[in-house]
This record gives sequence, structure tokens and C-alpha cells, in this order.
Amino acid sequence: MGIQAVVFDVNETLFSLAPVRDRMVEAGLGADRLEPWFRAILVDGIAAAAAGRFVAFPDLARHHLDVELRRDGQPADDATIARVLAGFEQTTPHDDVGPAFERLRSAGVRIATLTNGTAAITRAFLERCDLDVFVDGVWDVEAAGAWKPTPAPYRWAVERLGLPAERVAMVAVHPWDVHGAMAAGLVGGFVEREGGAPWPTSLPPPDDRAGSLPRLIEALIG
Repeated sequence: MGIQAVVFDVNETLFSLAPVRDRMVEAGLGADRLEPWFRAILVDGIAAAAAGRFVAFPDLARHHLDVELRRDGQPADDATIARVLAGFEQTTPHDDVGPAFERLRSAGVRIATLTNGTAAITRAFLERCDLDVFVDGVWDVEAAGAWKPTPAPYRWAVERLGLPAERVAMVAVHPWDVHGAMAAGLVGGFVEREGGAPWPTSLPPPDDRAGSLPRLIEALIG
């Protein structure tokens, strides 16, 4: 028996952050500021998890956006920050998400999402794009009390699915996420999207890798 469930990361794996970038530009920031801003959020959230603490993604997002705006001499009021972060509510799926979900459904493989962000944003995204009908679980890491890639969120997800870890695949565009899942005993599927981070040669290779979600899904369940 092979993979029985696939857990997907959300930010950048299922959708791009282009709408957030657009709103950052409207607020007076350069388009190139999205990546360092998002990276700073991840660094602080993962560092907190390594220290045994939990910090909510929205709190870090607001803090680092305030830092970026003030650094550029732009207004950093609550309304401006809220308008930028509302870009998360305008995201659309990558073109390959729907076909991948449909393939998993046809194969009888369960689908869940697990994000360091918020389940509410993910749920709204899935409903807005008519993808919610495919997904059995829409989760974030708060219930586990720690961010990915620490083991707790992956183990929590596996428990919720009621499956052995080796029957669950974690799919993400972030090498650190896939590696963390593999360290927790899950199967690791790495999406090599154009312009994304390459897999570090210093890490053990992922169990499967592909340039699109449908190709990756075929490798995982084939």
C-alpha cells in the first residue's frame, strides 16, 4: 500500500504572493521587498519554534511590514498594513493545483493543507477558488504549538489523519518544509517551481521531486 494522504503547504506552494507584492508596491515599497519581508517572517517564526515558543504568523507579518515601511520612510499606520496584508485574500491558485487535486481525488488519496500561516486564510482561498471540495483537512500549526519544520506540526497532522507517517506525503515548494517532514517520518515531495529555491545539496534528497504538482503527484502515488 502506498501514499494514502498528501498534506500540502500553502504559501507559494498552492498560490503565489503576487497580490501581496502588488499591495506593497501601492504602499510605496519596491517589488523586490516581498522576498526579504516574507523570509524575515519565516526566520522569526522558525527561530521561536526552535526555542520552544509559538508566535502567530499575522503578528510577525505586521511587525516586519512595519519595519519595511518605516525603513523606506513610508506611512506605517494600521490601515496601510491591513491593506497590504489583505493581499492574502486576493490570491489565486497556481495553474497546476486543480489538476493535482483532481488526480488525488480520482486515486482515492486524501488531501489536507498545513500552513505556518492561518487556516482561516487557507479556507477562504480554497472556497474562493472552488477547491475546498477536494480537501479533507485545512490546518495551521497553532494547534501543534510550533512552526514547521519542527517535528510537532507534521506529527500532529499525521495523527489527525489517523495514518502511519510513511503513508503520508508532505508537498511543498520550500526545501526546509519537505526536509522537516521527512525528518518526522513522512514522505517528502518537492515542487521545483521556476524561480523557486533549489534543493540544497547538503540535505538528503527528497523522496520525489518534479517541476509541477501533477508530475509530482504521479511520482508519489504511481
